[in-house]
Amino acid sequence: MKIIQITPYSMDRPGGVQTHIRDLCAWLEAEGHETRIIAPPGHGPSAPNVIPLGRARDISVHGTRFELTRAGRAEIAATVDTLRAWGGDVVHLHTPWTPLLPWQVWRALSLPSVATFHATLPEGGRDPLAWALGKAADYFNARLSRIVVPSRAPLAQWQNRGANPLPAILPPTIDLSEWRAAHRDMPLRLEAPQIVYMGRLEDRKGVQVLLEAWPKVVTALPRATLTIAGSGALEEELRTKAAPYPSVRFLPPPDATAARALIADADVFVAPALGGESFGLVLIEAMSAGTVPIAAQNAGYASVLDGDGTALLVPPGDAMALAERIISLAENPDEHARLRAWCAKRAAAFDVKSVGPQYLALYTSALA
Repeated sequence: MKIIQITPYSMDRPGGVQTHIRDLCAWLEAEGHETRIIAPPGHGPSAPNVIPLGRARDISVHGTRFELTRAGRAEIAATVDTLRAWGGDVVHLHTPWTPLLPWQVWRALSLPSVATFHATLPEGGRDPLAWALGKAADYFNARLSRIVVPSRAPLAQWQNRGANPLPAILPPTIDLSEWRAAHRDMPLRLEAPQIVYMGRLEDRKGVQVLLEAWPKVVTALPRATLTIAGSGALEEELRTKAAPYPSVRFLPPPDATAARALIADADVFVAPALGGESFGLVLIEAMSAGTVPIAAQNAGYASVLDGDGTALLVPPGDAMALAERIISLAENPDEHARLRAWCAKRAAAFDVKSVGPQYLALYTSALA
């Protein structure tokens, strides 16, 4: 089978969707299929199966940033000619409501198509963006062979809109082998636990809540350290808040190898996102590396941390609850070890070797 992946995100920009596409394509290629990825150009060289197309412009909406993308008619025509000569069988669109590139290429190709709507719609009542994205969701739902969402979190919104048919739930999947290889079999540092946050420094990700929790954490655990790795609009404000605490350090966004090492070396990974998360790839990565996550109980993270993992969830935006959970986990090596074992087993269920066949079945069903 020849599968075309279309994404509005540059493939050399860090992100869960990009990792999912890259790792899924690698698995498909290893299984004997062929893939092409259509994406806006980035700042580095493209992989052999990536076809750069169009232009991207970053904008910020609802406390996060995303890319507006488009391509000219001549560029679209040339790319479509290339793909038709290659002989694509099925198209997989990623977040196609993000203007405009996925829709442009999909419409020109006229091939059997599926889509993953990775994001959760913004809640906003009369918010014009929420209205527009909802209308785009309805448009694609009426025209694509299959639609999937990552978890129950966005599915509820489709139900509320009266979508027919409803999307299926199919989680994004990544190759976790390098995260497992980074695992360091170390016991909990009882006297000096290392806490890590890695991600964008923006309101929606909730890192400011972690800093509000930190005074209580270091009062109970004076030798605890916190590493905040990332960049974003809140960086200067966060550095100012952290200035009284020498136990807090900031790092720029690490590359993939450094990210795995940083998280694998931590005792606790904190993901305090306030909302808008439709899944939790960052949690799965940490869990595979042997690091126990504590996460805000938004619907996306809760879809990963179910069962025993619910003990690792705290109310979004509640700094005191977050501090208490960090302290409790850092002071209890038996609970930490038990949850660490549970996390490794839970994460394995989302590995591309486990989930990849379900994507292949999705593509096959689009051709039926």
